[in-house]
Amino acid sequence: MEKLGIQPNLLIAQIVNFTIILVVLTKLLYKPMLGMLEKRRKKIEEGLRLAESMKEEEMKLEAKKQKVIEEGRKDGQNLIEEAKKRAKDEEKQIISDARAEAEDIIAKGRIEVERMKKDMQKDVEKDTIELSTMMAERLLGEVMSKDLQHQVIRAHIKKLKTAKK
Repeated sequence: MEKLGIQPNLLIAQIVNFTIILVVLTKLLYKPMLGMLEKRRKKIEEGLRLAESMKEEEMKLEAKKQKVIEEGRKDGQNLIEEAKKRAKDEEKQIISDARAEAEDIIAKGRIEVERMKKDMQKDVEKDTIELSTMMAERLLGEVMSKDLQHQVIRAHIKKLKTAKK
């Protein structure tokens, strides 16, 4: 081996040195590095699982959000429909009240017109009687005595009153 330029003492020393360095590096660097890499792999897997569970939670929350939004829309629509129904009922009530009030006003107006008509008839009767009396007094004043005039006037007034009834 010496002819090849290899010295056995140095080769053995280098093999021993390489073995010592290999053992030291294996014990001091390789195993801790493998441990660190294993921890890191576990952290990455845990992070991926956490990310996956977060995605699932996000999907569940999105589904809940959509459900709540849909329920809100339905509730809002129901409230709108109920408000419309109440508004229509109130409209009908207002119209009914207005009609009743209008009919009441018309009835009161008719009663007032009848009362005014009766008052006017009484006034016309009174004026007619006074006018008739005055005309009869003038006409009869020249022909009859006062007592006879009064008797004739009273008789005619009674006839007029009984004729109207």
